[in-house]
Amino acid sequence: MSPLYPDQLPTSLEQMRAREQDVGARLEPYHASAAEGGVDLEVRVRTSATAYEGILEEAETDQSSLIVMGRKGSTKLSRLLMGSVAERVIGLSGCSVLIVPRHAVLNLKRILLAHDGSEYGEAAWREVIHLAKLAKSEVVAVSVARDDRREIDCKLLLQHLEASAERHDIPLQSVFLKGRPFEKIIETANEEQVGLVAMGSHGRTGFARLFMGSVAERVIGTVGCPVLVVKMRQEEEPKEK
Repeated sequence: MSPLYPDQLPTSLEQMRAREQDVGARLEPYHASAAEGGVDLEVRVRTSATAYEGILEEAETDQSSLIVMGRKGSTKLSRLLMGSVAERVIGLSGCSVLIVPRHAVLNLKRILLAHDGSEYGEAAWREVIHLAKLAKSEVVAVSVARDDRREIDCKLLLQHLEASAERHDIPLQSVFLKGRPFEKIIETANEEQVGLVAMGSHGRTGFARLFMGSVAERVIGTVGCPVLVVKMRQEEEPKEK
């Protein structure tokens, strides 16, 4: 979905229909391209006040399990995805979101899992297990300690992932690092030449703090490969105490 008329809402039914026809015509090449690749693509046009609301409404109506969105390119850290459509979709979506940078190609040969030791990181690991089995992928599991106090927890986490990968017959390389998590994740993704970074998302957030300052936001806005932001299913969400 693309906001082709971001600043102007239709003022009449005729104008709305004309715009819908225009959008449909612009999307037709995608339909033809998908057909050439043997992919069944259904083109839909939705009129909504904002692009992110339309995307979320469509995903909820269809009960989608994944939303795929593009990213124009790297941005300055001071404004990574702030106020963008992608930020709002990631923060408010009930399903996982795949962000693909411009000119990037999705390659599942090597997948980087960034695990922070939370239930959300574990949800990302379950998704990586599924993908790795389907694509026969190699997995690079990264756990980053901000300081010495987190070192033992991070190393125990990697031992858990190694044991789990062995049970599932998935080749896994575990990487323990110290420093700022988003920097180490990006450095490792580049060094290991992975085709996908998978991360967990800490649930739906409010507009006032949509990924503000988070590791996920910085990785999404900077890394050169696609990023899969995995959402926990509602029944998996930890109960508030």
